[in-house]
Amino acid sequence: MNASTQTDGAFEWSSVDLEPALPMAVFTSMERWHPERIGALALYCSDGRWGEAFDEFCHRRLLIPRYDRWAVPGGPGVLVPRVNNCESLQATREQLEFLVRIHELERIVLITHYGCAYYAGMLNRDADGCLPTQMEETLKAAETLRGWFPSIAVESYLAMRRHSCLSFHSLQS
Repeated sequence: MNASTQTDGAFEWSSVDLEPALPMAVFTSMERWHPERIGALALYCSDGRWGEAFDEFCHRRLLIPRYDRWAVPGGPGVLVPRVNNCESLQATREQLEFLVRIHELERIVLITHYGCAYYAGMLNRDADGCLPTQMEETLKAAETLRGWFPSIAVESYLAMRRHSCLSFHSLQS
């Protein structure tokens, strides 16, 4: 890899020759690479309407920058054993074992959110009617993780929405 630097007034531009030859970049991030691992993973629902709030909560309240993200429909519900998910639960465990080992995880944060379509579809209830099951299953998921990985800190939260106001609530047992 060859690099050259040019100065253009207040900016310093670098060009990098990448091997093998790549197509022209369509975007270059202003964010720089951070090589150190943080040792934390957040597992939450893939509903993109919550993504920025989840990031803000993890960054500003939990103080975990650049955490590993695992976004799946239902969030922590993926860790709850069900009649029809034995194979996917085993695959989830294997993937988490990999991340724990290779990414050196020390902390896992579980976040369930109000109005989750996964729970609405599974339970055939409105958002308020799903909350008790979501909270119970998030605590079950935390216990599952503590059984699989006794040395890892596991935290559980509910992301709540009232109109456009979002808040986060601890579900620690």
